[in-house]
Amino acid sequence: MNIQEQIIYKGIQVLEEKTGLKGRWFASLKDKGLDGRVELKKGQQKNAFPIIVKKEIKNTYLVNLLQLKAEYPDFLIIAEIIYPAIREQLRKMDLNYIDTTGNCYIKKNDWIILIEGFKTDAPVTVNKERAFTKTGLLLVFHFLNDEKYLNVTYRQMAEDYQTALGNINKIINSLIAQGYLIRFNKKDLKLTKKKELLEEWITAYEQKLKPNLLIGKFRLLNGFDKDWEKIPLKNTETQWGAEPAANLLTGYLKPAILTLYTLENKLHLIKKYRLVPDENGNLALYKRFWKFNVIADTVPPILVYADLINTGDARNIETAKRLYDGLLENQF
Repeated sequence: MNIQEQIIYKGIQVLEEKTGLKGRWFASLKDKGLDGRVELKKGQQKNAFPIIVKKEIKNTYLVNLLQLKAEYPDFLIIAEIIYPAIREQLRKMDLNYIDTTGNCYIKKNDWIILIEGFKTDAPVTVNKERAFTKTGLLLVFHFLNDEKYLNVTYRQMAEDYQTALGNINKIINSLIAQGYLIRFNKKDLKLTKKKELLEEWITAYEQKLKPNLLIGKFRLLNGFDKDWEKIPLKNTETQWGAEPAANLLTGYLKPAILTLYTLENKLHLIKKYRLVPDENGNLALYKRFWKFNVIADTVPPILVYADLINTGDARNIETAKRLYDGLLENQF
């Protein structure tokens, strides 16, 4: 029995223990993007669900899940691990799920079943720390945006990101060990598994790097201005991120929260853009962390995509997919 089958059978077994629902998996009935079909039955009531199976559901999967929902509105996610914050987002997106600890959300026809609160143990994982430390995250972001940077000297990287030369060596070796980098022509480096690396970066960025970049929350002196895009940034030191950047890049999303990344002095920005410090304000200001020039009013699209995904908001996730399809797909 492979890992996928183990997850399915364990999920069905635990679901029966918690709810009394009996389940059967039909592996032969597969379609694009699916892992078969599960039939759930209790008494005379019976419902069938297309299924997808994952070891763990991460925030980076939400875009694909939203796309799958458009084709299969009542599909069911079966996973070994779904952490509480992700379960909450799945419910907001009205996505059915069960995990192997007993948590579930099933909504179809007359069924509305919600069981919540069973603890999910952290998985045993390969040590990725060297590649996804704060400095590692800075370098990986640079690599994802400019692969040529892989082949500048380690000394140049150390100077650019103000870290020890030995630290650069450890980060590169960790990426090689995880299969994200390969050597060719004996010395040159090239990225592999770029989409997977991007997904790892998005999750680690939100947890380890972004909280340390926050300068503060603010509101515009005149309130939330519908003409926010007319604010004259006119330089390469301060740029729109997240929702306003997505609006400028896709023309699709009306921002509810404004985000700026900057190299400018906080007091200078407050005066320049007429900002009022406010912990409940709708403008978040972050330090800019990359060491390459972006001549635009928006941060690099990869960062816009990451920030949208990490909100967990269905509206933002839909926009993230549009952004990926339009600007990023060819890179990954």
